[in-house]
Amino acid sequence: MRRFARGFRTAALAAASVATTLTMAITSAPQAAAAPVAAGPAALVARLTGPGAINDTVGRHGIFGTDLGIMWDNGHGEILTAFGDTQQINGWSLLYGNLFYWRSNVLLRSTDRYLADGMTFTSHAGPPGYAKRLLKPDLRREITVLPTAGIAANGKQYMNVMSVKKWGDPGIWYTNWSGLVRSNDNGNNWHAANAFRPNGGGNHKFQMNALLKVGDTVYTYGTPDGRWGNAYIARVNQRDIENLGKYEYFSWGKWVRNNPDAATPVMAGPIGEISVQWNNYLGKYVSMASRNGGALLRTADNPWGPWTSGEVVVPPDNPYTGYAPFIHPWSTGRDLYFTYSISWGYQVYLMRLTLQK
Repeated sequence: MRRFARGFRTAALAAASVATTLTMAITSAPQAAAAPVAAGPAALVARLTGPGAINDTVGRHGIFGTDLGIMWDNGHGEILTAFGDTQQINGWSLLYGNLFYWRSNVLLRSTDRYLADGMTFTSHAGPPGYAKRLLKPDLRREITVLPTAGIAANGKQYMNVMSVKKWGDPGIWYTNWSGLVRSNDNGNNWHAANAFRPNGGGNHKFQMNALLKVGDTVYTYGTPDGRWGNAYIARVNQRDIENLGKYEYFSWGKWVRNNPDAATPVMAGPIGEISVQWNNYLGKYVSMASRNGGALLRTADNPWGPWTSGEVVVPPDNPYTGYAPFIHPWSTGRDLYFTYSISWGYQVYLMRLTLQK
């Protein structure tokens, strides 16, 4: 984040460099921690997927195990929820010596507004009894294609997805690209929007994303692949969401058009799997992200910040092997609901965080 001047020949040059660095830090870098806004750690509400869950995802949707659970309001009274690599037990996989048949991504829908006992799903993308794979990976170049964010804009549904090239150590993976895909039929079918970011240069900062719409402006929060990087932000009018040349990037307190290289951090890492929403109870924007085996909550008065340094609201490994906190768009009042994935068992849960002003 910060670069300290070393080896300058004169004190004057050193002082000037420090002054410049401090000015940049004040206008762009995350700020010191504010008063805590969480009344305590988040608590599990219900398991949403898999055997024994409140939803019969095995029988109704063909989902035995899955992760992520990225939610957005489709603009027509439904929450669309995109999941990552998904398991199913069927005879074909057993014939090939595999317990599970894997498909890369699925989508479920919900109209449930009472979240205190969990979130129920009403339908899915695909034929009856089977949530179909939305995007097929090219196994010659990628292991899988995974959703990282979703939003409704211009009367259509959009997902940001990433092409995973290979998995590394826990919390580390490598992507080929990230990009937008579009659906004109409420998530049943998806097509490339020709807005792809190859994993290089400034686009490396936007391999995983969160999407937030304020009026007609869509804000994109980006991180590099994995859970180790900082977060950056770009914005665009929703009518131009498919035109990367129209995006502006927050750079040292200013907006710079069509230059992702100029983007400077708005949240300090290591973080991954961000979600951002407006919270009407706090009267602030809230962000949740994976952080060191737990979940971190930040707040800000503006979408670009300055963001607080954050507070841990899901402790590391409690629940064990947790990651990917995605805020439910219909959370209101003091209770902030979010999905949370647990790799031990490979399922998605709904959690509740009580807030305080």
